[in-house]
Amino acid sequence: MKKRLIAGILMLALLPAASSAATVAKKAAPAKAANWVDTVNITPEGAYVIGNPAAKVKLVEYLSLTCPHCAHMAGEAMTPLKRDYIAKGLVSLEIRHAVRDGYDFAGSMLVRCQPRNAYLPSIEGLFATQQVWFEKAMAASNDPAFENLAPAAKMQFVAKAAGFDSYFAKRGMAPARFNACLADPKGQKALEDMADRAWNKDAISGTPGFRLNGEMLGSIASWAALEAKIKAALG
Repeated sequence: MKKRLIAGILMLALLPAASSAATVAKKAAPAKAANWVDTVNITPEGAYVIGNPAAKVKLVEYLSLTCPHCAHMAGEAMTPLKRDYIAKGLVSLEIRHAVRDGYDFAGSMLVRCQPRNAYLPSIEGLFATQQVWFEKAMAASNDPAFENLAPAAKMQFVAKAAGFDSYFAKRGMAPARFNACLADPKGQKALEDMADRAWNKDAISGTPGFRLNGEMLGSIASWAALEAKIKAALG
């Protein structure tokens, strides 16, 4: 994907002390193991990293919210990946947005404007309902009035037509925050740069794309294939 195409797309207790020596001391319960899915960090480039920063296996996924293959992979892979690998601190997952179109751009802006712990669940939710909201957004862009709107208004128009306003409102995003997020030039630039890096510098061949411990993987079309790579890296 050429840089000019990317540019076009982006228009759019302490416990109280025992009171008596007769109190029987109880053996302390073992500390509960950390669930690393709850740990989310952001890289200097703006990518979200879910899991143990010191995980032996560092998995990077390049995804697009309008990519049907990404939605299929998420539905198949995310539950076992989180449960069996990320939660246990074995694997960290870094998500890089390889934006493909204006609908993707609007959705990606919004998922990145939420609290960190809401980021991944919101992506999963959008993938699970992708066909419904994508069709609504495409229909809106065919409205004759759409072409007469300014670029910023086009993104607002499509985002609301897709139902993103109600989707994110249910997740605690106020209307003012919704509007400000879509119009944020800093957020737009970060997303533009991430997409440009994915398509032009990292030269991914498509989405979803995966990098494992710094090495780009070949074609990965199923969780079984991806899990085999993860298991091999874990030794």
